[in-house]
Amino acid sequence: MRERYLDIIAAVDTEFARNRRLHGDRIHCRAGCSDCCSQSFHITEIEADFIAEGIARLEPETREALRARAREYVEARGREPGLRLPCPALKDGVCGIYEHRPLMCHKFGMPLYNPDKPDRIFACELNFQDGEEIDDPQLIQIQTVIHQAWKELQSDYTAGGGYRDPKPLTVAHAILKSEV
Repeated sequence: MRERYLDIIAAVDTEFARNRRLHGDRIHCRAGCSDCCSQSFHITEIEADFIAEGIARLEPETREALRARAREYVEARGREPGLRLPCPALKDGVCGIYEHRPLMCHKFGMPLYNPDKPDRIFACELNFQDGEEIDDPQLIQIQTVIHQAWKELQSDYTAGGGYRDPKPLTVAHAILKSEV
């Protein structure tokens, strides 16, 4: 499972690089830009395991600082579910789990096509204005293949007896999972 997950991450990174070449200076993603790090999204158990694996490799004081921010995040999100909060892995504009970040963090910034929602291309509003044309004849085909590989991996995970948390998982939950 881990190798398939890493293959999907590599495919997304290759797709991001292709989009950066295609769209040039329209993609403003760079160190210090962390607008996407305050988006609320859920992750899978596969991603949570990968994040927990990365956190286990960190220095103890770094791990505990991440966990403290994750506990604060979960507490604040529990009080105000719609509150826009920075990811607990973000500190001083830098991701503390960058090498182990979830799939969405690899994707965000480039135009995104989701075959489950085929009537729209999603894109970061810092890179593409609403309604702006995104000319890319390969986008749908490439991202459909990646999407299908991701869905198959999740299906195989479940079929193999992988644990499915009944509650939505976030990066904060994955960080806290590393405590166990």
